[in-house]
Amino acid sequence: MLSKDDILKKLSAENYFIDLKSLEIFISDWKIDPVFEDDNGVEFYDDISVKKIRRGITLKAQGYPDEKIAEKLDDKNNVVPQVVSESAITSPTIEAPVEIQTAEKPQKLRNLTLDISSQTLQMLAEAVAKKISDDIRESDFAQNLIEAGGYKKDNEILSKQIAELLEDNKKMAERIKALESKKSFWERLFG
Repeated sequence: MLSKDDILKKLSAENYFIDLKSLEIFISDWKIDPVFEDDNGVEFYDDISVKKIRRGITLKAQGYPDEKIAEKLDDKNNVVPQVVSESAITSPTIEAPVEIQTAEKPQKLRNLTLDISSQTLQMLAEAVAKKISDDIRESDFAQNLIEAGGYKKDNEILSKQIAELLEDNKKMAERIKALESKKSFWERLFG
């Protein structure tokens, strides 16, 4: 029997990272009932409930709505476990085809897990990108960047104009010197 905290620990050990609030929402939306509730109001769940939660998280990652997930989890409830006879348990012979079939199942599960993981990562990446885009649009950061780009262009134009003015000043200074030297020649001549 597991409490909600124990379920969270077990799920996080299996790379299902959710918080207590999400777990409580999943349990109520998917109609997973506790097996036992103590005097303090702490609810306890069995391993079947944990399997349902895992399956529900997987279905949620695939995009199923909560109603469909609840239906699929209830379908699992209707399956009656098969009772295995004692002779089947003590049977020492195992046929080779059975081994091949069991070897194929983990591969299928691994492929399913990889597909779910890649879908989950894709959904997470899209959500993060959307959040960042929204934050940039809503902040003054984008406006500041646009203004800074305009200032940079204006600064480049002003810097070119200043360089041209400096060149003109140098030319004028040289002309003034040349005129002053000519002036002294005329002053000496007429002066």
